[in-house]
Amino acid sequence: MTWNKLTRNHACDSERTWYTHPTFYLLVKIICIVVLIASFINGVILKHNDFQNHYDLGSMFLQGRPYLMPDNKPSCAHYPVGRLMINASLAIFPYRIARGVFWTISIIALVLSLKMWHQMAQKRRAVSETKAFAAAALSLGILLRWVVRDFDDCGLQILLLFVLTAAGWAIMRHKSIIGGFLLALAATYKSTPVLFFPFLLYKRKWREAIWMVLFIGMLNFLLPMIFLGWQQTLDANGVFFAKAKEIAGATRDDPTANGVELPRHVNRSLRIAIARYLQTYRPGHPLFIPHPDDVSPDKEVPNEPRPHPLFIQFLDLSAATINMIITCILLVFALILAVLFRHKWGDHSPDADLAPEWAVVTGLCALLSPLCWGQHLVLMIPAVFLSVRTDLGRTNAKWRIVVVWIIFVFITAPQREIIGRDLWFIIQSYKLDTIAALLCLFLVLTLPKNSTTLCDNSQVSSGAL
Repeated sequence: MTWNKLTRNHACDSERTWYTHPTFYLLVKIICIVVLIASFINGVILKHNDFQNHYDLGSMFLQGRPYLMPDNKPSCAHYPVGRLMINASLAIFPYRIARGVFWTISIIALVLSLKMWHQMAQKRRAVSETKAFAAAALSLGILLRWVVRDFDDCGLQILLLFVLTAAGWAIMRHKSIIGGFLLALAATYKSTPVLFFPFLLYKRKWREAIWMVLFIGMLNFLLPMIFLGWQQTLDANGVFFAKAKEIAGATRDDPTANGVELPRHVNRSLRIAIARYLQTYRPGHPLFIPHPDDVSPDKEVPNEPRPHPLFIQFLDLSAATINMIITCILLVFALILAVLFRHKWGDHSPDADLAPEWAVVTGLCALLSPLCWGQHLVLMIPAVFLSVRTDLGRTNAKWRIVVVWIIFVFITAPQREIIGRDLWFIIQSYKLDTIAALLCLFLVLTLPKNSTTLCDNSQVSSGAL
């Protein structure tokens, strides 16, 4: 992964550091080749995962049967109608060819996304391309577990990252129509990017917000009518809104419910993570982990099993109390963001820097989703990239480097292939990935305010990161 003149020595790279050494570039190339080969074999040849569901939904949409699988069972009504139309682009290819095509597109999209984030950050925090490349490589290495998992799905979430990135890139260049369309496309691809609508209103980007709403209507009503007709399009949207209402009310009796499927420990949703420390799961609850001695060889569990000794439960609050606490936490978080994001975007202090704010809302599109799997957290790439890009070479960023290492350990250390499935599930129950994602947002929210210059490498210390 390179951009123009990447390996050229810059005038400002007067002091050679570890990330300007040819060995670093060679190591990055070797790791990229190994990861790409492995992900191609897994993602294109061996695996199915969520890609097959979207492929089947697209195929059924082309047959005029939205929200149905080939066995005629309803499925995935939590996606907007326009997403089914997007899925139809998968189904125009034979299945394995479609996986190969979108796997390739996702790699290109990832490279372009990193390049756009570098360009968006360059106005306020200018660094050399050498440092930007190092930051990109390190960021992908830190989040490699999430990135590889998404490549198993042929990069479906990386494509969302690309659309959100391109939207911010367009708005920074005052392309309000293009930015509004891309945000509408993202909110059609997955519902949670609708978060950008109140964000745009708060930043007083009225034209972009209006265009976003208009294009959402076009992508989910007008265009599907071409394939489904007026009445079937209305019916399909009715199914989607009914499901959205069901999801919104799902947590009333159980804060871990999501309205789509049974609760799972691998759900990294912020809401579920908070509930984990406030709620006690009793025997029979999907998230209760029984003592291994109480589980028979055929996985049968008695009516009153003991909890696993490593599965520690904390508070035992009522559902209403938990929901109230979660709502208060989210409102406080929103208030903090409102204070931090209160300035208009611009190129000079005290104007706000678009890139970090855009990265935060991009990451929240994953964390605030009722369903948040590991691959969804590739939306944290911009936050980590902007942080590493700024901190690389800063001698006064030691505490931030410690946070980066914590993020890396939380994501990478729990390897199911090494520690076993049961212990892995117990570790997942403590929501380390969610904590790591929150730390990613914390890093980008606490970026130093002062801008740097292009020739900042004179301050580089080889031990900084």
